[in-house]
Amino acid sequence: MVNDTRHPSFLPLHGGINFRDMGGQRAADGREIRRGKLLRSGALHQVTTEDLAYLSTLPLGVVLDYRDPSEVSRSPDRLSANARYINAPANPLTSDASAKITDFSVSKLEEVDGEQYMLELYRQLPFNNPAYQQLAQLLAHPFDGALLQHCAVGKDRTGVGCALTLFALGCNSNTVMEEYLLTHGMLTQVENEVTSWLGDSLSDRARKTLTDLLTVRESYLASALDAIHQRYPNVNAWLEQEYQLTPAVCRTIQARQLAE
Repeated sequence: MVNDTRHPSFLPLHGGINFRDMGGQRAADGREIRRGKLLRSGALHQVTTEDLAYLSTLPLGVVLDYRDPSEVSRSPDRLSANARYINAPANPLTSDASAKITDFSVSKLEEVDGEQYMLELYRQLPFNNPAYQQLAQLLAHPFDGALLQHCAVGKDRTGVGCALTLFALGCNSNTVMEEYLLTHGMLTQVENEVTSWLGDSLSDRARKTLTDLLTVRESYLASALDAIHQRYPNVNAWLEQEYQLTPAVCRTIQARQLAE
């Protein structure tokens, strides 16, 4: 049953995870992001036939899946035949941070500090990331229908990808943070499912770690933004040097995706 009390950005899907439209957010110049063009979500393996029919009305044109191949094979997306699917893993290339939170074992949950783990993940995601190179290329060229970015729960890999998108559209950091925090409270079902998989032996520490991993906090995305500002003089320099989103390219993207 779809919860109609949610923020209007969330789409009325029965089987979607954290599925919403970035349309309606405003750039710093006051223009509004067009609705039905830039979407974000978690994995699409649970979408229903009715959900697919709804998405076909947008229509859903391009799906950029940030999950690793092992995640994809375990829970493949359900998509209409007309959607172009691209798997572009966004996990950092190092071994000390991974967004595959649902792969954590009980012993791993016991070992790590969930909050510190997430802060380190967010410090690494914005840089040298081929998935976001793919995203930048998609944004820089016209595409039919809606572009959907997603990962497992639509929070971390998707969160940084969507922050990049909003910055390229000229949104300020307050808007980017507010949009990111809309995930808050939307992953309770996912947390309950993971807890069920892991069994009743979870200690209080492990449960706290799991909660830390499956939530959004301002400090998490702020960690990514702080890391960007440590390497670059501003976000625009990051967009240009990491992802070739020059001011001219961003203006072209804005002309297509922003309404007067």
